[in-house]
Amino acid sequence: MIEVHEALAIVLRQTPYLGSEDVLLEGSLGRILAEPIQADHDQPPFDRAAMDGYALRAEDAATVPAVLRVVGEVRAGQTSEASVGSGEAIEIMTGAPVPRGASAVQPVERTRRLEAGRVAIDSVVEPRQHIAPRGSEIRAGDVVLEGGAAIDPATIALLASVGRARVRVGQRPRLAMLATGDELVPVSETPGPGRIRNANGPAVLAQARWAGAHVRSLGIVRDDASALTAAIESGLDADVLVVSGGVSAGAYDLVEAAFARLGVEVFFERVAIKPGAPLVFGRHRRTLVFGLPGNPVSAQVTFDVFVRAALLRQQGARVVGRPRVDVELLAPLRNRSGREAHLPARVRWEAGRLVAEPLRSMGSADILAHARANALVILERSRIDASPGERAPALLLGNFLERDGVSLP
Repeated sequence: MIEVHEALAIVLRQTPYLGSEDVLLEGSLGRILAEPIQADHDQPPFDRAAMDGYALRAEDAATVPAVLRVVGEVRAGQTSEASVGSGEAIEIMTGAPVPRGASAVQPVERTRRLEAGRVAIDSVVEPRQHIAPRGSEIRAGDVVLEGGAAIDPATIALLASVGRARVRVGQRPRLAMLATGDELVPVSETPGPGRIRNANGPAVLAQARWAGAHVRSLGIVRDDASALTAAIESGLDADVLVVSGGVSAGAYDLVEAAFARLGVEVFFERVAIKPGAPLVFGRHRRTLVFGLPGNPVSAQVTFDVFVRAALLRQQGARVVGRPRVDVELLAPLRNRSGREAHLPARVRWEAGRLVAEPLRSMGSADILAHARANALVILERSRIDASPGERAPALLLGNFLERDGVSLP
């Protein structure tokens, strides 16, 4: 049985980068940038008004009230040949180029429009106020995004602003997944005596999609050596093959033998993690092969810690782990397993600190507790007890914000 960090390091060492491809900007959400992005021009590309108001010379409003002649107007998207002279102002809109001669913009709320084309300036104007100078945000040639970053909506806005209608991203991994066990029935069926619905298949495929993979379900395979071997072989053309169930020490845990028959090189078979100690990882040529535990929470936790990291590494991501934060416990926790425990909790911001409320769980099959969690509190192998008020690390799950991670005042 190896440590969690050792197992993860082995997985990442064995994980190849899959290369890159060009995609349209509108299809890049969630993808991983495969190249640094440089700005093609200064931003702003000109001295830009940051407020609706009047462009003027600051020295003309050094004492107030000051009355200036309005000699023109410039809107966003326009340029103006007019210039601002002594005792003059030009009406200007947010985002418009600042005309020649102007050294400041006075917001319209601090002015009074008078008759005969004049405006009264009611508060002192400071030089350069409410002007965004050319290149103050970005200079042409600046690297605005590094390769390996995940593309989100804000990133798309930035890519659009530098003219990237197409962008180079990491290729999506192809993941195949099968669930094993005579006890499993499809989700659409009502389980008979001794049977349960297949929760691992939909959950793991959803986790894989969330990590950017193209997914293919190989369905449910019974506890039959020949059928299992054939099903596993059919998935070895994928970049990643995931098998859930059949990796423990029972008489009908047949997955490892099937891996051996097919020539899968196995790197480890057990990890000191709770839930999920029976965890197999190997490689068949370029295909990464994972044998996850059959208990649903064990499958989801081990996928999140190990398989997700591999999928992101294949796409070239710089960050492959969930955010890890330090939290204050609101209730006691125990870890009698002798393994690194990942325990369900709800983390929230309270009174200026991150706190974690551990959730009552009946174990690695308790999908209700896991579904309610937005984080996993980690107790190291050597830490048997943790009391309220003590601190511990926690992994924030992908649904952290959606599950009350932030409470509005």
